[in-house]
Amino acid sequence: MHRRTRFHQALVAVTTAALVAASVAGPTVAAEPVTEQSEAVSAAPDAFRLEGSGYGHGVGMPQFGAYQMAREGRTATGILKHYYTGVGTPYRDVPGAIRVQVYGPDPYGYQGYGDTGVKTWVSIDSGSWRVRDGRGDTLVAGSGATTLAIKATSTGKVKVWTRGAAYWAKVVRIYWSGTRYYRPAGTPAVATVVGAHGAYRHGRLTTTVREGIPNLTNDVRLNTEYLYGIAEMPSSWGASGGERALRAQAITARSYALSQRTNKNLCRCHVVDDVRDQNFTGWKKENEGTNGYYGTIWKTAVDRTSSSTMEGRVLEHDGKPVAAHYFSSSGGRTANSEDVWSSVVPYERSVSDPYSLRAPGNSYSSWTRTLTQASASKLFGLPTVVSVDVTARWSSGQMRSITATNLHGTTSTISGKADQMRRWIGRATTAGNLPAAWITGIRGY
Repeated sequence: MHRRTRFHQALVAVTTAALVAASVAGPTVAAEPVTEQSEAVSAAPDAFRLEGSGYGHGVGMPQFGAYQMAREGRTATGILKHYYTGVGTPYRDVPGAIRVQVYGPDPYGYQGYGDTGVKTWVSIDSGSWRVRDGRGDTLVAGSGATTLAIKATSTGKVKVWTRGAAYWAKVVRIYWSGTRYYRPAGTPAVATVVGAHGAYRHGRLTTTVREGIPNLTNDVRLNTEYLYGIAEMPSSWGASGGERALRAQAITARSYALSQRTNKNLCRCHVVDDVRDQNFTGWKKENEGTNGYYGTIWKTAVDRTSSSTMEGRVLEHDGKPVAAHYFSSSGGRTANSEDVWSSVVPYERSVSDPYSLRAPGNSYSSWTRTLTQASASKLFGLPTVVSVDVTARWSSGQMRSITATNLHGTTSTISGKADQMRRWIGRATTAGNLPAAWITGIRGY
């Protein structure tokens, strides 16, 4: 999860507390005592060019790697078993429904996520619709395009305002035609929510108040409607030899959802709709492309990992579905989970990945970043840095220690987990980030 990275910016929300802490804490710098500078500053480079490869944290399945493996004829299960050590991919029964938070407070405690507005709006583009309370009593119904104003009240009730009238209830459910919940044979309608990044053709929207904020979930079938809306890999890959990579992604998405399918009281949901869990855009993904061309490719890949609407392939370790990480591309080898974060995950071991580097369209097979002399001096606590080198690497090839040397030969070394290093060094570059921790060379100029 990637996520989750690029298409998922990829970190999934199950990244460890160590990663969260690393974003706050600064690097530990080990340096020799610095003596008074006596040589000309002009002897040192003006800046350093960092050359690297890959995009993302490096744990689990690189999506470009999966794409290239599919192009080279590997099966979906073969791809998964290469990148995840000791896993199985059996068919398992899949529970019928999953609740996806599309608007509301963050249930995980992550800063910068979650919605804070006490009001939002739900629009339905066509067909017929109705609004019911938690007991199933209809509050209002109608037909044609409409917009419902949704507000959290101080009493803990949801206020719905539409067509000049207001309605209140502890639980409000919004239905639209063409779904399994309401008039299945009616005009297919699509709902959208202001502040959410998806569109919703399936299921219903359930609204409650949580922490004084409207909390909306899209209640959908897990094995079909939810997976059809997962936007973690380009559907277009299926038209260029990568269809089995799409299947591998569908299996990991199903497995992740199953591993997280416990009720979270703060959001009355199982998962959220972004990289804290998985990127769910609903109808936007399912209807992607002209006349839904690419969306159909993705749906077909999902269906090919299922034996029925209630059974599908699952990525398992020790008989349990796993919350597998994935990312965009590696620098030639994936990482052990504990080398990037802290916890040892037995199925996330470092494996060879030449596939990412030769996958077509991978713009991060090589990249550069710039570290100015002033930034290098500040980062390492050394005046007039003359060289910067990667002096230790994790088994993946990601940097573990990076050492700067000044005019007098005094050195200063920064060491850390791969994702810590990526953050610390990245913040000091002119771009403010590093795509990945695979640094292949550093040159002064």
